[in-house]
Amino acid sequence: MKDDNLISRREFMKLFGSAAFSYIAASSAWSPARSLNGTAGGDFPNVLILLFDTLSAGNMSLYGYPRDTTPNMNSFAQRSFVYHRHISPGNFTTPATASLLTGVYPWRHRAVNLNGIVTKEFIDKNLFSQVKTRCYTTAYTHNPLAGLFLNQFSRHIHQLHEMKNLSRAGEVYADRVNAKTFPIAFWGETILRGTDQFFPGSLLFSTIEKNIHKLQAQRIETDLAEKYPNGIPYNYKGMYLLLEDAIDWIEDQLTSLPGGYLAYYHLWPPHDPYLPPGEFVNRYADQFDWPKKAEHPFSLGITDEENWETRRQYDEYIAFVDAEFGRLIEFMERENLLDNTLVVVTSDHGELFERGLSGHLNSTLYQNLLHVPLLISTPQQKARQDIYSATSGVDLLPTLLHYLGEKIPDFVDGEVLPGFRDGDQQAERSVFAMEAKLSGKNDPFAVCTMAVVKERYKLIRYQGYGEKLADELYDLDNDPEEMEDLSSTHTGLRTELGKELQRVFDGS
Repeated sequence: MKDDNLISRREFMKLFGSAAFSYIAASSAWSPARSLNGTAGGDFPNVLILLFDTLSAGNMSLYGYPRDTTPNMNSFAQRSFVYHRHISPGNFTTPATASLLTGVYPWRHRAVNLNGIVTKEFIDKNLFSQVKTRCYTTAYTHNPLAGLFLNQFSRHIHQLHEMKNLSRAGEVYADRVNAKTFPIAFWGETILRGTDQFFPGSLLFSTIEKNIHKLQAQRIETDLAEKYPNGIPYNYKGMYLLLEDAIDWIEDQLTSLPGGYLAYYHLWPPHDPYLPPGEFVNRYADQFDWPKKAEHPFSLGITDEENWETRRQYDEYIAFVDAEFGRLIEFMERENLLDNTLVVVTSDHGELFERGLSGHLNSTLYQNLLHVPLLISTPQQKARQDIYSATSGVDLLPTLLHYLGEKIPDFVDGEVLPGFRDGDQQAERSVFAMEAKLSGKNDPFAVCTMAVVKERYKLIRYQGYGEKLADELYDLDNDPEEMEDLSSTHTGLRTELGKELQRVFDGS
């Protein structure tokens, strides 16, 4: 999907990245002090984290989906640890990404609201702070919500790239302020302009900037109309974001970063709107008998037929993401970058097309929202290893620290992932998730949804919604679509899981 018109852009980004690195390396405290074998420099292992936003494992052929949506990830899996029951701690970007980067569950970092941020305690307790003396840390996100955390953690990130650097048009004006005031500026911008309107950088130039953005949009839409017949991909801040631009840029980054880096790249696709290039549009004309599920009390009245059509478009976008991922891996193979790089492929949360609901900004915690991919390929790995025990997004931080030979701090909730543990693989454990958009950041969680997955069973508990929403219990092995609620027939198990959920939630 390479665009020949991006050559000058790529050359500029190389120069920009080199200049930025020279400045930061000279002014930061980072140095490649030691590697796993005690030497500095090229032998030091790199860590590349690729997070594709809103990628549900349930829609990936890698995990058994009937449409062939992820052939390149299937191929990459042959040299990876493949985690089949990886559960996100949240059902949208804010809590899920905060948990991944801090290693703790949402009820501890408290980033549970839209545009929420972690508590002051975790500004210095995150992945970047724990590795910054061992690794050169760099990060970028397409998603403004994840940008809130990265700006909070910026003192521990040697090179934090601005969102607008990979936007064809549109801008987050909060980028114009420093990291300490970024969350405040971001909130103000969101309130004043809403999610779909451009907010001027100043009153004096508001009309000029508005017209500039309009002209930019018109030019881009004209230039890319043939390639993107259904529209140009954009995020909810109105920034035009092309995945192929991001992959080109990442390729440039990986050839210019110093040895011993940890790079975190959070990319928007396949988040909605689902707008792949024309070659992927209408790729799936097949018809499947998707399960029809009863409407949830939170239902928005979306019909099964409407959801099935939306699911088809989502699957096409996933296929595009997979193709671009394959292009990146081919590049890394050609450049021998996989010989000294641990590659993590994951997502923050999934997407839901059932029960009268569509998307992920709801208060449910069904598997299509929580079950996300996790593939980890170690340097020069040749064989596939499948892991079927339940794992969580909070496990990534301690796993990477363990891999890098760093001490795992006491504050983390996660554990070292199977495949990376020393000695025995340990017994099956419980993992948890939470949704609490309606609860205040510093208030008790009066209204929220919680879930626990233990072995084959999953309990979903609705708190503060009244009697109309009771506990739901599912056997995920025999009922992966969560069709049969066992809460009334397995009362002992429901009580046991409920007590465990409450105990962990209460911190006792």
